[in-house]
Amino acid sequence: MDAERSAVVTCTGCAMFVFLPQDRSDFVCTKCKLVSILEEKIQGLEKRVSTLRSIKENEEFLDRRQDRLQRAQCCEDSEQAAQRGQKASEDNWRHVTSRRGKSMRQVHVQETHIQMSNRFHVLSTATSAESGVNDASEGTEQKETPLIGRHEMHSPRDGGSTTTTPKRRRRVVVVGDSLLRGTESSICRPDRENREVCCLPGARIRDVTERLPRLIKPSDRYPFLLLHVGTNDTAKNDLERITADYVALGRRIKEFEAQVVFSSILPVAGKGRGRDR
Repeated sequence: MDAERSAVVTCTGCAMFVFLPQDRSDFVCTKCKLVSILEEKIQGLEKRVSTLRSIKENEEFLDRRQDRLQRAQCCEDSEQAAQRGQKASEDNWRHVTSRRGKSMRQVHVQETHIQMSNRFHVLSTATSAESGVNDASEGTEQKETPLIGRHEMHSPRDGGSTTTTPKRRRRVVVVGDSLLRGTESSICRPDRENREVCCLPGARIRDVTERLPRLIKPSDRYPFLLLHVGTNDTAKNDLERITADYVALGRRIKEFEAQVVFSSILPVAGKGRGRDR
């Protein structure tokens, strides 16, 4: 009796027969529904793959163009440097020739002056004895003057050596998180008096900003700071907070008039020399 009440319905997708209480012309079985869902997902994946391929091709094209431009710029710079070197060598050669001409003119003037001084050689012979005495006295003076010159030359040097003071070296301070642990010996070994390493495990940008006044002394003049900070902030803070902390740190460093170098800048994933930094 149940078979008589139920109707035989055919699936529109696979043409299989199913017993249903009512007759339906647009019936689709469960298997056909799953197949249609899978087809839709496959089509979406194919679209994504095609977009990724196009993006990859565009990136490769940009990388090739960038490499060509850099090579062309390097060639232009080398050519300009070679031209400047040639011009500089030509200018130096011309300058040397002009100096030689001036030196020859000066020698010619000295020769004419010596010839004019020989006119007094024809004077009377009565003054020959006096001239001999004068020559002897001049010879003794010439022998004594080098001693005076040596004494005058050495005396300021000796006095200067006693008054010179040793030049103070520049102070170097390295501040950072736990990644600096174990680097104290290699950094401070060349100059233990003027180098210092401060390792703050788990430190953030604000911690370094608060610690700087205790590390830099008022007597330090133009100190050198190497900061290794920012790794712990990227995992817990957003970009605006990190930027504000860096601005506060820069203002504090500006108060000390120090030269600063930031280490451990996180790289950006990508291709090419221009986007890997």
